[in-house]
Amino acid sequence: MASNSNASQTFTCALTGLTPLTDAVVTPSGYICSRKLLLTKLSENGGMDPFDTSRTLDESTLVDLTSSDSAVAPPRPPTATSLPSLLTQISTEFDTVLLELYDTRKSLEETRRELSSALYQNDAAVRVVARLVRERDEARGALEEFLAKGSVAPPTAAAAATDGGEGAKRSEKRAAPVEEDAPPSSKKPRSNNDAAVAEDLSKIPQDTLNTMTSTWEILSKNRRTIAKKSKRSKEQIAEQDKLLAEKLNGEEKKVNLGKSTAKAGVLCVAKISTSCHLNGVGGDEYIVSGGHDKQSIVYNVTSGQIVATLSGAGGDVTAVSGMVVTDKVMLVGTGSSDGLVRLYSVPIASGGDDEVQLLGSEQLGKGEGVVPVSVVVHFSSTAESATVIVGGSDGSVNVFKFSESQFKLITYLKSEDGINFSSGCIHPDGLIYAAGTTTGKLLIYDLKTQAVAGTLEGHDGSPINCISVSENGYHVATSSSGESPIHIWDLRKLKLSATITPPSDVGTVASLAFDPMGLYLAYSGEESTKVCVVKDWDRVVSSLSKTKTGTKGNNAQAAPTCGGVVWGGKGLEEDGGKVWIAAGCDGEKPIRFWGVE
Repeated sequence: MASNSNASQTFTCALTGLTPLTDAVVTPSGYICSRKLLLTKLSENGGMDPFDTSRTLDESTLVDLTSSDSAVAPPRPPTATSLPSLLTQISTEFDTVLLELYDTRKSLEETRRELSSALYQNDAAVRVVARLVRERDEARGALEEFLAKGSVAPPTAAAAATDGGEGAKRSEKRAAPVEEDAPPSSKKPRSNNDAAVAEDLSKIPQDTLNTMTSTWEILSKNRRTIAKKSKRSKEQIAEQDKLLAEKLNGEEKKVNLGKSTAKAGVLCVAKISTSCHLNGVGGDEYIVSGGHDKQSIVYNVTSGQIVATLSGAGGDVTAVSGMVVTDKVMLVGTGSSDGLVRLYSVPIASGGDDEVQLLGSEQLGKGEGVVPVSVVVHFSSTAESATVIVGGSDGSVNVFKFSESQFKLITYLKSEDGINFSSGCIHPDGLIYAAGTTTGKLLIYDLKTQAVAGTLEGHDGSPINCISVSENGYHVATSSSGESPIHIWDLRKLKLSATITPPSDVGTVASLAFDPMGLYLAYSGEESTKVCVVKDWDRVVSSLSKTKTGTKGNNAQAAPTCGGVVWGGKGLEEDGGKVWIAAGCDGEKPIRFWGVE
């Protein structure tokens, strides 16, 4: 009976107040403890008895009190013998968990703030470094220009000898431009020294870049104004959608441009813009078109008359652009399949003595079959000094300059090897150029730094045949000759924001254009033209009539390829809501207008 009594006896640890399960011991001073806890305590206080600090305590002096019956369950502590005690214990543990969770979240928030601050400081450092690099390059350019004018004596023979003759070569390059008084015939746009030309063409000249930048400041203000006006309520959207449909869904107008004996087909159409440096000059609107007849036609949409016929191309005219630079003159740039880029001066006023003048022409590439895929008369152009940006099929961005009766190449930016361009477009600000490639990539060039700012991939690798940038500068629309949908890119984030699958009655989309306010997008295919709403891309507000093939009977072919679509008017917000659309196609002679009386 004594053993049973001892087996059922329980002990309470003097250190914890709990019942030791298997390792109860008694100290020489008469205290019962858990062996494990007591040894831990002794290791902490240097072997002193925790109950009598005047004496030491060793493990060998401990007496085991382990029960021989291990099946006896230990009793519950007094705090866990009633339901209220259990609830209190659970509540306490729950509060502890909540406090720990709060501390964890607080620590996470502090870590996030530190990370955000670090990222901001890193971004600021990157911007500072970029600015310093740009200032360094500008300083070097200014120094080179100063040395080229002969203000500093060339390096001595000794210096030339120490650098292996490189100093002499550099001085020759610097001295080359110093022929201010030479006749125009001696100033060749291309030099026999290809290495020197390549070095000179790697950057946009600083004076041209300064002019483009000052124009950018004006255009960016106009773009912000357009962005504010493009914010509409639901009622305004419904009202303007109805108004646009009424203006465009009326009777179409056909205008035959070009030679009647030439092969039918309009390959390109562009709206001639007005220079931002002109205030309220004229009210007429113009377009320029090109096709198989090897000539470009400037047409006054307001009066319905042909202003000028620009001839001289040695092949199909595939790219056109124009800008009104004075109240009497417009500049028109063209590109043709023979690889030549031409710039014309076209008088606006009728009945005058002025005639169309070919200001100059230049061959793309070096006779390697390079053709222009896009031609843009830059917004900074004037009658005396014009800048033309041309995308070449060899994957190059070419900047031509007309000044002092000369038209020559001043900048040649070549993309990576193996990249060929199929289309191009300028940003409304004038300092960003978008180029579409034959592999479905969209390259975004920053003309201020003459470098690629971003590369966007899409269209399943099919060539990009058309690019359009909205007037507010936010969206870029691209189409492909393949079966991929229209891609809408967000230029601010450099990523794909939406896609548009054209209806079956459109066919392969070959031309895109945003309206003057950036509220609508028109896309044309081989069968018809549709107008959809920006940011509600799948909602079509106007369907324009189908085009017809230019052949009949047994010679009938598939529907023609669209050669271009452009918007006119000032948008639904301006000029009484005047707006119109023009479209041409390969296989048809006339250009179709909607919304034009």
